[in-house]
Order: sequence, then C-alpha cells, then structure tokens
Amino acid sequence: MRKKLTFRTVSLGTEPPIPKTEDLARWIAEMRGRNADLVTYQLEEGLIPQIDSGIGDICTGGRFYGKRWLECLTGIDGRTIVAEPGYLSGPVTADAEDIGVFARDARVALPAPNLLGLKDSYFCDEHEMQDALSAVYRGLMREMRDTGIAGHVLHCDRILEHELETLAGKKVFFFARDPDEEGLATLLEYQRTLAVTPGYISLVEGLIDEYEIKRVILVDPDARALMALLQIRDPDQVSTGGYCTSACDRYWRDLVDASTIVR
Repeated sequence: MRKKLTFRTVSLGTEPPIPKTEDLARWIAEMRGRNADLVTYQLEEGLIPQIDSGIGDICTGGRFYGKRWLECLTGIDGRTIVAEPGYLSGPVTADAEDIGVFARDARVALPAPNLLGLKDSYFCDEHEMQDALSAVYRGLMREMRDTGIAGHVLHCDRILEHELETLAGKKVFFFARDPDEEGLATLLEYQRTLAVTPGYISLVEGLIDEYEIKRVILVDPDARALMALLQIRDPDQVSTGGYCTSACDRYWRDLVDASTIVR
C-alpha cells in the first residue's frame, strides 16, 4: 500500500528584494515611535510569509543581514579592521525583540565571517584576525539568543575549517549552497545535519559510510529528488528546506506543497 509522507519544512533564511519607495514609506509611517530601518523591514518581510505558509522551522535574515552585523562591530573603519574588534549589541537585540513579536523560537541567518569582506590592517596575522572575528560572532549571537532567538544559520561560499571549529554548534548551523565533496566532508566534521539541493544527493550518498549524518535538509525539493534521497535515508532523517530570494509568499507555499509525497 502506498503511503503519504510529509516532511518538516525548514527555512534557511530569505533575501527579500529592495522595496519600492512608496511601500517602504508606508511601512515607516506605520512604525512611528519605533526605531526601524530598511533591515528591520527586510527581516519582517522575510518572516511573515513563512508564518502565513506554516513553515515548521522559521528563519529570517540572510546574506543581507551582514549590514546589521557590520553596524554592530567596533574596531573597523569601513571594511578595514583598524583596532581590536568588539561589538555593540543594541541593533541586533532590537531586531531579536522585533522578531519575537511575530514568532517564537525563530532563527536568524547571516553571512559567515569570511563573507563580510573585511580587510585587516591591525593584526597582520590571518589566524589572529579569524579568532577575533569568531569571538565577536559568538558574542553577538549569544546576545540575540538571550533576547529570544533560537539559533543562527551562517551562509558561506568557502567552507573554512577554522570558522566551523570556532562557531559551529547546536545553535549555529552552516549552509553552503554550492559545496564540493571535500567541503561537505569538512562540514560533517563539525555538524551532523547537511542542507543540500537535489543535485548534491549523490555526494551525500558517497559520504554516508564515512560520516554520521543525522538529518538531510533537501533544499528546493521535488518528488523525484525526495524519492532518491529516501533510497539512502529514512523518512525521519529527511526535512525539506528553502532559502527564498524572490516572490516569497509563493515560494514558501510551494515548499509546503512539495513537502508531501506519496511513496
């Protein structure tokens, strides 16, 4: 007998488009009395469609949230590190409070340290600079969690072992959209969940015997890809995921629809 399977949906963040001037002006007028800006708007725009669509694990923010992170950093001039890095947490804790109005236990996505594009004119030592940035990341993420955020998703293009070693954990998940097999293997040294698009299922299969993989989040799934993944993973080890970059109302509804198949 065929069986219907429904997988838990997981958001890895959003990348809302820059709003039209009139839409932003209207929103700012509604926010009178609150300290809100474009980043606040983008966080809410990313959040609400997920709530309306019934996404299981909600996450707002994305690569755009690096702007807020930079706003909090001290010891930098533009994009150059000129002194010992530190942070002022006010802007991100305000964001966490705003997010908590809409959803409990939401996560926040942001770029990993290497994606901030910072240059070093202070340490003149790559390892020391990475240690300092990781300490700042840990502090800011902890401040957000203390204000109600459940955890963070760090987006990366390059999978750097030092970043994984210093930042990965139960509440910090790394997501690389276009990894190679070596990159996936490095991720699995530090986390037991992978998020991959359908084209990477064969790479996951090649790593199963060598690494413990507790869960695979299939990003932008379709029925064929889910069936292929179920050949190597049990249903309770599979979730469906998304990272929206446009038309998010429809995107999250489509993800929910694609997360039920008949096997």
